[in-house]
Amino acid sequence: MCHLSVSIRRSTYSAVFRCISLIASDIAKMRVKLVRLTEAGVWEETENPAFSPVLRKPNRWQTHIQFFANWVESKLVFGNAYIRKERDARNVVTRLSVLDPQRVTVLVAPDSSVYYELRTDHLAGLQTESVTVPASEIIHDRFNTFNHPLVGISPISACSLAVAQGISIQQSSAKFFMN
Repeated sequence: MCHLSVSIRRSTYSAVFRCISLIASDIAKMRVKLVRLTEAGVWEETENPAFSPVLRKPNRWQTHIQFFANWVESKLVFGNAYIRKERDARNVVTRLSVLDPQRVTVLVAPDSSVYYELRTDHLAGLQTESVTVPASEIIHDRFNTFNHPLVGISPISACSLAVAQGISIQQSSAKFFMN
């Protein structure tokens, strides 16, 4: 059994929490289309038995709407969303899991190849303390990469002073009205 805790104080500010929720839920409701590029250079919608099932049901505990909301929430709060691909014996992706960004470390080898160190995440099927996987097994969606081209910065970090001020105002207001 694992203990779940969320240490994201900045997202507990009601305005930030609501914005994250609205953005993530609205994006998650958008229809996902699998497309292919035709010989004429036009993108057209298609079905593919190798890809379509995992887009409809990414994993056993989330609907596709919950999955994409989780993806966007991770990106908004942390600046990075890490999605682990699980493959079957045919090398076809059969499951997608949004990973906890606080349990993922981006690694760059001397030859510039990219790897990801993944720490224990029972829900995502990571039972060992640490495993390193190549970039081909992770979808890494990141926001602005001001400090490093492989590590995004969240919009919340960019406005952290305003968030801190809002939290302080909320706390002061709560103390005032409790008196």
